[in-house]
Amino acid sequence: MSGTSEREQKGSVYVPRDPKLRDYDHGVGTLRINGEIKGYLACVVGEMGLFKPREPWPWFVVVWADGTKEMEFEDYGPGWWTVRELDAGWFEHYEQGVRKERRLFGRKFFSQTHGRPCKYDFAWLSVEDASQKWQELGLVDTDF
Repeated sequence: MSGTSEREQKGSVYVPRDPKLRDYDHGVGTLRINGEIKGYLACVVGEMGLFKPREPWPWFVVVWADGTKEMEFEDYGPGWWTVRELDAGWFEHYEQGVRKERRLFGRKFFSQTHGRPCKYDFAWLSVEDASQKWQELGLVDTDF
């Protein structure tokens, strides 16, 4: 299928390896191209409370190698587009872009300009390494 991404070619329903996404909560993984670390993907998992049974609700933040944080984004079923990519060992996103901050009437507003589309090799760090990297990257739950 020319002109369609791998994401569009997949089926619309996915069952995650761990349906509760326990390993994702406060997890950090590496984003690499040709073995070189370009950044990290961090995650927290809440619960989507509108449905029964309650589904996990992962939120992600990309942190580039220079420490720049992108705006947060979420994933949810039945598609689980980000989760299915990570479970497969890759992540389709963009190259580092530019985040702009503007103030209007004393309030902050953010916008993001993305780089080119890119496919990263992805691997979760161990629990111990993720905890250390969480601190190094200055991540807090309010980033999500």
